[in-house]
Amino acid sequence: MNLVSAGGIVYRKDADSIFIVVCGRNCPISFNLPKGTPEPHETRGQTALREVEEETGLRVQLGKYIDSVNYWVTNHPDYPGQQLRKTVYYYLMEPIGGDFSRHDGEFDTVDWVDSRDISNTLSFENEVKIVQKGISLVKGRK
Repeated sequence: MNLVSAGGIVYRKDADSIFIVVCGRNCPISFNLPKGTPEPHETRGQTALREVEEETGLRVQLGKYIDSVNYWVTNHPDYPGQQLRKTVYYYLMEPIGGDFSRHDGEFDTVDWVDSRDISNTLSFENEVKIVQKGISLVKGRK
């Protein structure tokens, strides 16, 4: 069985850097990109938009598809004792409204992180790599 999720790399640029939205949990400590599971009849893009808005409190605009990451899940509550492959599809996104105070309870914190610090912030290397790929697409745009 292959589980599927979709999420976003929400970014903003200033004169000196690109900042990325990161969601954090206090227990256990974990820093992640916003993502989640599709509802029936949702496209991947619709899932990514909904999940990012729920988890960050930001309204976002869907941008370019970046890529997917794959990993193994062994602690899924619906499939105890099974090892499942999970694919997460990521899109570039820009904020168009909302604010972090509106994020749901899934994460304890939501904040902007300088992209130069992303490898020291995110908990999983596959998310670091997808952010780096997304940043290269942003830098390639004029």
